[in-house]
Amino acid sequence: MTESPDTPSKQPISDSYLQEIEQAVIRAASEAGAFVKSRFGGVLEISQKGDRPGKDMVTDADKASQKLIAAIMEESFSDHMLLGEEDPPDKEPAAADWLWIVDPIDGTTNFVNSSPVHAVSVAALFRGEPMAAAIWIPWPNEKGSLLMHARKGNGTWIGDNKVQVHESSDSGEPIDGVLSARPGWIRRVFDVNKPLEGHFGEIRIGGSACHELFLVANGTFQYAITGYAMAWDFAAATLLIKEAGGKVMVAGSSRLFNDFNGWPDGYANDAATYGRIRKWRGLLLSGAPKTVDFVAINLQPKRSGVLTKLGSLFGT
Repeated sequence: MTESPDTPSKQPISDSYLQEIEQAVIRAASEAGAFVKSRFGGVLEISQKGDRPGKDMVTDADKASQKLIAAIMEESFSDHMLLGEEDPPDKEPAAADWLWIVDPIDGTTNFVNSSPVHAVSVAALFRGEPMAAAIWIPWPNEKGSLLMHARKGNGTWIGDNKVQVHESSDSGEPIDGVLSARPGWIRRVFDVNKPLEGHFGEIRIGGSACHELFLVANGTFQYAITGYAMAWDFAAATLLIKEAGGKVMVAGSSRLFNDFNGWPDGYANDAATYGRIRKWRGLLLSGAPKTVDFVAINLQPKRSGVLTKLGSLFGT
């Protein structure tokens, strides 16, 4: 069992300690992924988290996957804390310096319907900033899965292969014939400037934010506009994309898109911080830096305050 060094937050975290955390995160995502794979296509106990029939489903596999991840975290780092999608909604303990943000099965509706587009996402954050991350997804290879991982400053990896986001065009304009992702409602909210009109790329929507952003990090998608979604949908993926050479921005009210670095602003070891991160929702734009900049500058809200209003509909 490893204890966190008693170090003020402004001092650097040693790479050796961060490597230990990365290895624990990899183990958690890998073992949870293997468990999820073992339950795929089988009998599930399904319940609702909300009052919308057929929406916000949760299964016994989601809950068991989160418990497995929590047990590995507690065994490895007793002073770390877990914030998971399947926590009780009214749970708001005081946040710890190290917070693991976990989606035990992202794309539960897909999983329930035997779609392979789902993922397990695990991220370790230090005072709100993602520092180590792993995402597991099903994949048609001999093992039946891929696991992508990163720690800050060390790149993004699948096994021994370092991965990179898709190379952008010289101008940043999305490349015709290359996959991209965006919500179907995008034109109802944004005006599309002429340089982007007709040049979104080949749009694909899969039903799992973590799976989608995995494909941004490994260069399958040249960019994605993802959300509105929760912290556990983005915590691991944002680090994976950045360490793969990509850029991540979040829609805001004062500017359309702002650089996204997690949730470090105003971080304190209190229940308010834990609750703020748990309730946060956002719309992310990610991909190759030039492509992200091009898309961001060519999308404008149709009217003032529309993003704030849209965010409020999703609970932001």
